[in-house]
Amino acid sequence: MVNRREAMKKMLAMISAGLLYPLLTRTGETLADPPAHKVDKKTALYQTHPEEGKMCMNCQHFLPPKGMSSHMMGDGMNMEGMNGSMGMGGMMSGACTIVAGSISPMGYCRFYQKRS
Repeated sequence: MVNRREAMKKMLAMISAGLLYPLLTRTGETLADPPAHKVDKKTALYQTHPEEGKMCMNCQHFLPPKGMSSHMMGDGMNMEGMNGSMGMGGMMSGACTIVAGSISPMGYCRFYQKRS
């Protein structure tokens, strides 16, 4: 039979573990780990231009707009041939599995993870 003191200790330990679990599981998070729900652009540090050659169109989280050619989504993309009405400024926005809202293929955020 468990005495009252032991029961209180066990209950306190279970409550503490339940309250601390969310905090303890987040400590190993990296910037590239996707969150449980979509985050706003400000939180993601989203910008509409590339950073050090990293851009959304080369990120594994980027969802291209319908009609955007799949051959454009690789490492060997040649941007010199993109001019006229389909130039980089005229590209349609896509989406992201992490960041809410429309996403520019030329954008960048802290969740960038190179497409493999």
